[in-house]
Amino acid sequence: MDPIKRQRLVIGGIVVGVLALIGVVIWVLLNLLGSTQQQATITPSPTATLGPLPRDTESKDFQVGDCFADFDPNAPKARVVACDTGHSAQLAAVHTYAAEDSFPGTNALRDKGLEVCGTMTLNNEVAQKYVTLQLLKQNVYPSQTSWDRGDRRVDCFIVVDSGNTLKDDLLEK
Repeated sequence: MDPIKRQRLVIGGIVVGVLALIGVVIWVLLNLLGSTQQQATITPSPTATLGPLPRDTESKDFQVGDCFADFDPNAPKARVVACDTGHSAQLAAVHTYAAEDSFPGTNALRDKGLEVCGTMTLNNEVAQKYVTLQLLKQNVYPSQTSWDRGDRRVDCFIVVDSGNTLKDDLLEK
């Protein structure tokens, strides 16, 4: 074979290899970005779209940072209020399982709740104002029945058991 033809074949092979490698990298990046967008679509919509405060909100629409008057963790709805008004709880962190996940069991959900509460950060300066009230972490997670109806949230709330005595946003910004 002529050395010039051989050189052209080698260069052509290198170009095809580089183009194939670029295609694979682009495919991997698109898949990673696609999965990130999918996670974003399963998170609840922003609070601003739910209407003015105070408002009664279904638990599936609670947002991290929401403050609740007369909070009952077992109720399907709660009254969301401005955090500078009297409230008894604030949603501090959320984990949402994928829709296709199977029920992991009560113990696994309880453990996930502890993990979720471990991810939240209180504003220590504000929390010091409430040291006499004893701020508590409370997990709320789905039962087998609510899981079967599509509930995939594990929520971590900061609560007080002394009524609507909180008047600040407790979360670190």
